[in-house]
Amino acid sequence: MGSLFANYIYYNKYNDTSNKLASTQSELNQQKELAQSMDTAMSVMGNMHATPVAVKSIDSTAADMGARIYWMKNTDEVYIDPANLPKAPEGKQFEFWAIVDGAPVNGGIITGEINGKKVHIQKMKSFGKVQAFAISLEDAGPAKTKPAKVMAVGSI
Repeated sequence: MGSLFANYIYYNKYNDTSNKLASTQSELNQQKELAQSMDTAMSVMGNMHATPVAVKSIDSTAADMGARIYWMKNTDEVYIDPANLPKAPEGKQFEFWAIVDGAPVNGGIITGEINGKKVHIQKMKSFGKVQAFAISLEDAGPAKTKPAKVMAVGSI
């Protein structure tokens, strides 16, 4: 009887410990993903070829909205830090634009979160000669060919 009781207690402790270990491993994996994301962001921001461009709101209803663009002049790669973009309204999405030779060129849909995790830096479409960058608010769906409502602009 005593052996059964001891086995029952140790079995419950084993289950509790196993559950705690699984939870800790999950948290560790999340922290590793966050650290990798932050490492990527830091390498982009610290790159000596990165030209930071502040994209600021031109819409009075979203005065605090904006983003920071990192344009790699040596490779023409473009990264965006969407930290200061609000969550897009239901059925809408933010899109990134470059003004090339006076015309808007779509650089992709801006993702603020992936699977509930905040995006720290996102690689966008690369451009050659750019005069300015912009962010627009569009209907959700595939990337557009012309911006409907430009919300923020940043000149180079």
